[in-house]
Amino acid sequence: MLGFLLFSSSASIASDAIPVLEVGSQIFSNVTVSTKSATHVFIKHSRGFAGLKLSELDHATMVKLGLEAPDPPKDESANPPVKIENPLSKMENPFSKMENPFLRPEFQPKVTQRDGKVYVEVYHQTFELDMHFVKGVLWSLFCFWLLFCYCTHLICKKSGIKAGLACWIPIVQYVRLLRAAQMSGWWILLCIIPLVSLIIGIVWSIKICQVRVKGFFTVLFLLLPVTTPLAFLYLALSSDGKEDNYGGKVHLSWQTSSPE
Repeated sequence: MLGFLLFSSSASIASDAIPVLEVGSQIFSNVTVSTKSATHVFIKHSRGFAGLKLSELDHATMVKLGLEAPDPPKDESANPPVKIENPLSKMENPFSKMENPFLRPEFQPKVTQRDGKVYVEVYHQTFELDMHFVKGVLWSLFCFWLLFCYCTHLICKKSGIKAGLACWIPIVQYVRLLRAAQMSGWWILLCIIPLVSLIIGIVWSIKICQVRVKGFFTVLFLLLPVTTPLAFLYLALSSDGKEDNYGGKVHLSWQTSSPE
């Protein structure tokens, strides 16, 4: 009765026998689909009958059983894929093979100290420096830094900006110089960019000379690297015409009155 029901309820199922059907670890031969439900498909094979879960069957197996239509063959000649090639991919970077000569080991300076002298070896050449000379250079740099801080203090004071300790702190003193030229101190963040720092330096030279009531030649000397220290010193030590013309001394004057 069971076999009769299985064979009689088969409809719209492929009746061709499948020689070999692999479902997981099981292999069936001479497979014919008997019937199916929403969750199972029943087959007849050489050893009897079996029920298979649809959820456990792959696409290829369901196609063999006639449960799904096979995928249409792809016609690659109809719409060939378009390959867009980047024309710059074949171009070789001209800077890829360029080597920075200063990164070579022979260009890296080696500083050694022995017998009271300093030896600097650069590019297979050794320079001998006396220890007293090195100390003199370092002390000179320190004195120039103190002079720069003092000039910064004077420029800020004569520009109407509170100088204070900020004029003696590195980097912070540049913020005070910007404020002395009536510029925002946040411009210091853009000074790390070479071209922008050059533009900021030109604008600062013009505006600080306007604040200190100086002329065109002072601006020019500030922009020239050779005369920049002298112009900076002139800005700090010179007067702007607004100070006391008598230098703080007592000045006596008299006024004659006309007779009534």
